[in-house]
Formats: sequence, C-alpha cells, structure tokens
Amino acid sequence: MVVRERVGRKRYILFFNKGKSRDEIQKLIKGKAYLAYHSKFFSIVRCRHTEKEKVIEFLKENGFKTVKTSGTIKKLKKQINSFLQDATT
Repeated sequence: MVVRERVGRKRYILFFNKGKSRDEIQKLIKGKAYLAYHSKFFSIVRCRHTEKEKVIEFLKENGFKTVKTSGTIKKLKKQINSFLQDATT
C-alpha cells in the first residue's frame, strides 16, 4: 500500500453533537475540518491524519464528546447504527 504523500490520509471522527444544527457545527469547525455527516445525535468530521489530535482537542474544548476515530466513514456509520439499536432495546 502506498501512502498518499501529497494528499495525505483522511481520518473521520465521530462525536455527539448535543442536538446542534448542521449550520451551527459547520460554522464552528470552519477551517479546522469538514463536516462529512450529520444526524440528530451524531456528527462525523473529516480531517487529515496529521491534524487528527488537533481536531479532537478542538471538539473537546467546545464541549463535544468524541466517540471514535476511523479511516472510513462506513465504519463510523455502522457504529452509529449499533448505538441506535442498543438505545432502542
């Protein structure tokens, strides 16, 4: 596997969004990360692998609780589904 030298690898960070709207979160993270997914309870942001720790610290400073970090958005969406299934049972 070849590491992407120019573009870099992506990391997706799953966090509880505390019921904030998509626009509020986009304004908050503008320039730090990209909002890749948003639902009623969870959001996923995308960033470079070199900036992952900075983005996690930024989210924690703004009162969000991070859940998990992954290299694919598909894995995090499965995590969201498992959270929602556990909550209903």
